Amino acid sequence: MPRSFAIVTTCKGRLAHLKLALPRMAAQADELIVVDYSCPQRTGDYVRGNFPSAEVVSVAGETYFSNWKARNAGASAATADVLVFVDADTVLSENAIAALSEQLPDPAYGFIPAPNAQSFNTSGRPLAMNQLSGFLAVPAAEFRRVGGYDDVFEGYASGADVDLRTRLNLAGLTAFALQPSLVEKVIEHDAASRVQNHDMPIATSYAAGLLYRKAKRAILKIKGALELDPDERRALYAAAMRAAAEGGDRLAIDIVIGQQPILMPRQLGYERGTETLSLHAELSLTGKLPRR
Repeated sequence: MPRSFAIVTTCKGRLAHLKLALPRMAAQADELIVVDYSCPQRTGDYVRGNFPSAEVVSVAGETYFSNWKARNAGASAATADVLVFVDADTVLSENAIAALSEQLPDPAYGFIPAPNAQSFNTSGRPLAMNQLSGFLAVPAAEFRRVGGYDDVFEGYASGADVDLRTRLNLAGLTAFALQPSLVEKVIEHDAASRVQNHDMPIATSYAAGLLYRKAKRAILKIKGALELDPDERRALYAAAMRAAAEGGDRLAIDIVIGQQPILMPRQLGYERGTETLSLHAELSLTGKLPRR
């Protein structure tokens, strides 16, 4: 039986881009889900009036944009076999979903490698170098098995899309490089428009996200888990944020992974003790960011 495909796209303040991208999405998706993430331009109203076959998911009351919370909300409404996450500034090729269906093995998840996406950065802007990193096609069941996007990430360039791919890899799913011909163009826009709905410097969000991802991956491998519980993630991300806010080229955090009571040798005069497992995570940002 052929697989069905749901396109999930999100919008907060980019309705002008979405108006150019939606026709191609609507023409070929089995399901089209548009997430209006407290969009000041009333994206939901526009979509309902012009693309009645699309399903609108509204997330109200959010001051700042979280693509990860938005994508999770869209994915929760999907019933198709494969979720295809496409940003509002990405115009698909005419037969993108048909080509994707032929290209993508089952089971596997598909992404466009950064080197293959460079041709879309016609302006040469640094922030556009990885602008297709969020293009992802993943089996819906596997997306839900690993817990979807980790929504503790904040700010632009935080790396939540990379984190999801890491957990899909840990789940044993094959990573498949998709052809960039699935995309016709990426709508150009400047750095200011990219970060206008984020309340954090890019250097901080990037550094915190990178440190968090590295530490989290190590903990997941130690625990043999596919995701940490929400309290663990929030505490770990808060520690990474504190380290990133301090600045500097070298960031480090120490995390207690677990504690449990253990019996101690009575011949040494002890009855019980505590076993603590902790992790020291440290990374260098030299060459990754401009000096602050």
